[in-house]
Amino acid sequence: MAALRVLLVEDEGLIRLLTAEVLHEEGFEVVEAWNGVEAIRLLDGPDGFDVLFTDVRMPGTLDGIDVAEHARRRDPTIPILVVSGYAVDLRKRLSALEPAAVFLSKPYNMTEIMDALRRLMATR
Repeated sequence: MAALRVLLVEDEGLIRLLTAEVLHEEGFEVVEAWNGVEAIRLLDGPDGFDVLFTDVRMPGTLDGIDVAEHARRRDPTIPILVVSGYAVDLRKRLSALEPAAVFLSKPYNMTEIMDALRRLMATR
């Protein structure tokens, strides 16, 4: 069975590196993006993703919710995990995603991430 492909969108290099390493160790194929523009370029590429894992705040004009909305336009059923240390005003934007995205506050631990990804993948 092929590894599940995760698009990991995180602008903090150390967090992205450590998260990608743990996901890889858990058997996921991880593709990394450091901002919204790069993430959308990857989503528009020929290879699909099984799950989107995105931070909200990133440099540039597109944030993680913009990326999630774009991902859902391309694949209405893609599971989405959204993380942020700044949860102000996210509920309204997140509620527009159907099916609902899973949200975790930063700082998170990798057990929480793996549990959330397993729950998301069980619905796929």
